Amino acid sequence: MTFLAAPILFGLVLASVPIIIHLLNRRRFQIVDWAPMKYLKLTIKTNRRRLRIEQLLLLILRTLMIIVLILAVARPVLSHAGVGGWLAARSRTARVIVIDDSLSMAYQQETRTTFDLAKDATSQLVRNIGTQDSLTVFTTSAPLAPLVRDVHLEDANKLASVINGLKVTDAHCDWSQALKHADDAVNAAPFPSKEVVIVTDLRRSGWSDEVAKIANKWAGANVAMRVIDVGVRQTTNASLLSFEQEDAIALPGDTISLKATVSNDTPSSISGAQAVLTIAGEARPVILPDLPPGKTTEVPISINLQKPGQYPLQLKMPNDVLTPDDSRWYCLNVRPTLDVAMIDGEIGNGPFESETDFLGLSFSVGKEPWHIQRVADSDWPSTRIAPSDVMVVANVSQIPASQLANLERLVQQGMGLMIFVGDQVDIDNWNQRVFKDGNGLLPGKLDRIVDEPVTGLVIDEVAASPLAPMVKLAPAALARIKAKKYMTVNVTAKAEGVRVLAHWNDSDNHAAVIEKSVGKGKVILWTVTADKAWSDWPIDPTYVLATRSAAMAIARGDRSQDNVTAGQAIQIQLQPGDNALEPKISSPDHEGMEAVEVTKPQDAGPILRYTRTNSAGPYTLRWKDNVGAEQTRLVCVSPDKAESDLEPLSDDQVENFLGNLRPQIIHYSGNEGALTARGQEIWKTLTILVLCMTAIETVFAVWVGRER
Repeated sequence: MTFLAAPILFGLVLASVPIIIHLLNRRRFQIVDWAPMKYLKLTIKTNRRRLRIEQLLLLILRTLMIIVLILAVARPVLSHAGVGGWLAARSRTARVIVIDDSLSMAYQQETRTTFDLAKDATSQLVRNIGTQDSLTVFTTSAPLAPLVRDVHLEDANKLASVINGLKVTDAHCDWSQALKHADDAVNAAPFPSKEVVIVTDLRRSGWSDEVAKIANKWAGANVAMRVIDVGVRQTTNASLLSFEQEDAIALPGDTISLKATVSNDTPSSISGAQAVLTIAGEARPVILPDLPPGKTTEVPISINLQKPGQYPLQLKMPNDVLTPDDSRWYCLNVRPTLDVAMIDGEIGNGPFESETDFLGLSFSVGKEPWHIQRVADSDWPSTRIAPSDVMVVANVSQIPASQLANLERLVQQGMGLMIFVGDQVDIDNWNQRVFKDGNGLLPGKLDRIVDEPVTGLVIDEVAASPLAPMVKLAPAALARIKAKKYMTVNVTAKAEGVRVLAHWNDSDNHAAVIEKSVGKGKVILWTVTADKAWSDWPIDPTYVLATRSAAMAIARGDRSQDNVTAGQAIQIQLQPGDNALEPKISSPDHEGMEAVEVTKPQDAGPILRYTRTNSAGPYTLRWKDNVGAEQTRLVCVSPDKAESDLEPLSDDQVENFLGNLRPQIIHYSGNEGALTARGQEIWKTLTILVLCMTAIETVFAVWVGRER
């Protein structure tokens, strides 16, 4: 037994007060003979033995009252050893231990990490569990693969050795999910007495209101809970929160824009720091700007790659107290070309007489021309168009019913769509079937054709605009653009996902270019024709920049499949009709190749799925296609940025999250025996005992002092 307020034990000397009073009351008196005394002596002699016993019992009761009161104030704790262990042995217990192995557990505390303390704490817990109790142990990153499940430990040292071999992961800990798996283990436990122990650094990230639902359930079922806190309260950390590609598509020979986000959660500024960018094994320095304390800074990075292919990029900052979040990976897919499908509403016989001739010229310039498939609108219903990154619909009277649903699906899935108007456009049909009162693909409702010239184009400065490169042009370059006709469009000011990217320089500032987000894709509406029938823009040099930058910005990207966060599943969906035979994967933390799950949904290509992504780094999938040729796909996994938030939880906050459940919270710092010393506090029990003894003493004192 230990005491949380041991100095109070000096008050035990007060237990001598009843004894002293009792002894003082026994002092001798002067004897005076009195005639009737002989009769009184006979009565006292008869009752003396009974009176002595009553007085002795009253003395013992009063002395014990003071002793128990002092012990209650000193807050005694029964350990699991000794008396505590004997009491616990009366009921076999099912215990579930949850070990937090998320990224934040790698925080360096002097010469050891937080996870080292967690492993020590768990090993102590395991060694103090009775052989008749059942035990389940799992980590937050692998709840479905517990270290042990419902076992009676015969050799605790063997399990402790397995625990000491665990490694921290780069994944995030979601406590609502972790406790759901713990609840499954509790429900399957064989004994009525149950206890859940979580070993964690108690960071605010990962805790949510969903935790209270499970905790309240446990409170109602009398499931005990202990929280072993191995974290530190005061933390500093500089972290790399993100590293991503700004452009949707990367092409050979083009400048590829990347962006890194760095957080400096320290009390001082970081100056002169240098990161290292590694591209397929080749390292190059990246000078970081000054990082103010407590601020987040964006760092632009530009690279140029000459060959198509997948490139694993790693950006690494100087190491600090939390090393895993100082590095991030990114899989850059340099496409050999951009696939563009153009639906031409006005096919001509000579050069630049077709509606999309100028667009074709714009998309063909440069070192690597884009792959273009051109289809007349009359042939659109019967032509099988290859999967495209961008589709252009130019001066088309109406979209065939057989293609509209497919077009909507493709845009929802991420394909970019560019729409050019013209004299052949059936305004009513487009509004009814494509605008759909704001629920269709059109960014706004087509109004009318204005047959009045306007000179000058104004580019709106909006975030991540597809026309952002044009903002850098001199105003004179845009002021010379002339339009003889244009389509007015009614754009709802608060329409979701709709933005005006450019205006005509007229008195009413009519929209020239409008964008709408639809699912994963984007639609851009140009209020002039793609040829020079309505304007001279197609023969202006700015036309190439505008159309190419817009197409690049809205083109279908595949970054979501090639880059995932640690702990999330890798899912690669192949094209319909493809096959994946003998799929395997190599990962940073497993030697050799592992099997990959393959699912085959209806009306879609097969999906390769792999879930063990708890470590950051490059993962390589390999499989054989329909003809037996080997295919490869690179996927990069990065740490979860949520784990860089090291805000701690107080004991009160933990209790708030756990609802009606009142856990025992132990702050562990590595002291041997600290966990077993903190048993169950019994001050409440002792307080109730004092009250009961007071009542008994009062009744007994009245009974002893009665007239007899």
